[in-house]
This record gives sequence, structure tokens and C-alpha cells, in this order.
Amino acid sequence: MSRSTSVNASALRDAAARLRRILIVAAVVLVAAQALWCLIAGSRGAVVRPLGTLPVAAGSTTVLLAATWWFLDHMVRSSMGALVAWMAGGYLGKVAILAVALLGGRTLGLDSRVIGVSLIIAILVGMFSEAIVLTQAPILAVEPMNGDSTDDS
Repeated sequence: MSRSTSVNASALRDAAARLRRILIVAAVVLVAAQALWCLIAGSRGAVVRPLGTLPVAAGSTTVLLAATWWFLDHMVRSSMGALVAWMAGGYLGKVAILAVALLGGRTLGLDSRVIGVSLIIAILVGMFSEAIVLTQAPILAVEPMNGDSTDDS
């Protein structure tokens, strides 16, 4: 493995760790906002079954944000051959979480608006966080060829 490849791999692992920290904070903020929405709007009758809706919305949001980090972390640690599989698996996994939460919530008679809006916001936060973290990672765009010395001046 060349030096630049190991530098890139290290930078990507650091970016995944940074993403995990950002998504933990985002999950706490989103769950707090969901709790306020369910409790305040539920007391006015605007949210159907707020005490049942809140755990489903909070749980699915947390799982979706955790999946965002988990798939990225495994993608940056995998070989180039498995990269596409991790990317595709990440998208399919997130769609499955979305479908289970919405259809399960609807089946249980919960307020699907709260669950749906929460998941949409979680998806946007996850995508925005991924984009910011990966664009700020110090990744070498061009790797020097074997035998070329980058120290020659």
C-alpha cells in the first residue's frame, strides 16, 4: 500500500468518526424536537396517539441516523470491490427503515405525519452531514505513481 493510499484511508476513517459525533448530536436534537411536537400538539389533539407516535418517530430517526454512519464507516473500511455493495446496501437499508417506520406506524394507528416529517429531516441532516464531513476530509485527489518521489524539489 502506498503512503498516499494510507493517508487517504486514515482521512476517511477520521471523517467517519467525525460524522458519528455529528449524527449523535443531531439525533439528540431531533428526538427533543419530536418530543416537544408530540407533547405540545398532542395536548391540543393535533397528533394522534402522541405517546405511541413519539417512540416510533424517535426510534426510527435514531436508527436512520445510526445507519447513515454505520454504512459510511463500513464503506470507507472496505476494499474497492465492496464499495459499490456498501453504497447500494446503505441506500436500500435506509429505504427499508423508512418503509418499516411509516407502514408500521400507519398499521398501529399512529400519526404518520410526525414519523414521515421526522424521517425526512433525518435523511436531509444525514446527507448534509455526510457531504460536509467528506468534503472537509484531507483526501489526496491524485496519488503519485510508484517510483515518483514527491520529496524532490
